[in-house]
Amino acid sequence: MIINTAGPFDKFGSFIVGLCAANGTHYVDITGEAAWVRQMIEQYDELAVQSGSRIINCCGFDCIPWDLLTWNANDLMLKNHS
Repeated sequence: MIINTAGPFDKFGSFIVGLCAANGTHYVDITGEAAWVRQMIEQYDELAVQSGSRIINCCGFDCIPWDLLTWNANDLMLKNHS
C-alpha cells in the first residue's frame, strides 16, 4: 500500500497511481484536486480493476471536516429521532 500525502498531485502523483494500478498495489491520498482524480479514473480504472488495486483519493485533509460534520449530524439525528 502506498499512502501519498505530497502534492500537487497532478504534478507528482500520476506516475505512482499508474504504477500502483499496474502492479496491484493499493493507493490512498489526501488530494482535493477533483480534475486530477477524474483524469486518474479515466486513465487507470480498468487497469486497477484487472490488477486488484484499490485507488482511493480524497481520503483525509480536504474531506475530514465534512466527514466529521456528516458523522455528527447522523449521530445527532439517531439520538433525537431513533
